[in-house]
Amino acid sequence: METVDRDQVAEKLEELNFYWYPKISYRLETMFPRIDGFFINVQIRDKVDLVRHLEPLLGTMLLKKEVVLFLSKGSQSTLFDVFLMGSLWAESTLHTVIVFTNLRVFCIRTDRMGIPHKTFWSIYYSQIDEIVSTILGYTKICLKDGNNLWFSGFNKEAQQSMQCLVEEIGLEYRDKGFDPAVTQSREQLCGHCFSVIPPNIYQCECCRATYWTPSEVGIRSFIFPSWGDIVMRHYALACAEFCGFLLLVLLTLIAFSEGKYFTGLAIFFIANLADAALSVQIATKGLHLKKIPKK
Repeated sequence: METVDRDQVAEKLEELNFYWYPKISYRLETMFPRIDGFFINVQIRDKVDLVRHLEPLLGTMLLKKEVVLFLSKGSQSTLFDVFLMGSLWAESTLHTVIVFTNLRVFCIRTDRMGIPHKTFWSIYYSQIDEIVSTILGYTKICLKDGNNLWFSGFNKEAQQSMQCLVEEIGLEYRDKGFDPAVTQSREQLCGHCFSVIPPNIYQCECCRATYWTPSEVGIRSFIFPSWGDIVMRHYALACAEFCGFLLLVLLTLIAFSEGKYFTGLAIFFIANLADAALSVQIATKGLHLKKIPKK
């Protein structure tokens, strides 16, 4: 997999005036597996920018001697998600960076620029059966517990890097007999202290941070459509929904002015119910921090 060495990558970064002063350890030859070709300078710049966005978080998440091998940003969505939620909803809420280390794989929810939110997961290599590239360009991570994670936005080179790393580190795991106990293949992590939170639990046992339940988000979205997205910190989506809500109120008032009270109420109720259902769908895809404990 490694077609370049660390010194070559370091020289390339220096040539592009990308001063590399990492606060954590990286394996540069797998972080940047290619350093020449068309548009490679743009790709390297984008990767460096992504690293800079993530470094403050990774510096607190990683254990001692944990090394970052590779990372890339995509979207944890499928065609079904886009069909069900709409492209704006899917693109605004499902940006995810995958970080491969020498110990585990992190999934980190971010905004479109790669700035991390407070929703994280981790996967041990012993819990990954394989990574598959589909005909439609999706990346499928097949997990030991039978669940599959679908991602879009990873190019062929990134897919190959991920596949090679899973094979390499997975073999090391098997040789050492390293298979940590888990509650599920993809463990939810606390957005405050990074401890594991089991499925269907919305309070961290270690730090007592609490999370919004899907029903709490749904009720708020039904009362006022933007409310659910605000508590999940999807602010761009909340603004779009607020504009839609104003249009909905206008249509309802027009119906009332024409004496069509039942029609107006039905439009208002059905639209808010649909928005609440979408908010619940989004809320079930990860933990959203509600309150952190006082120091």
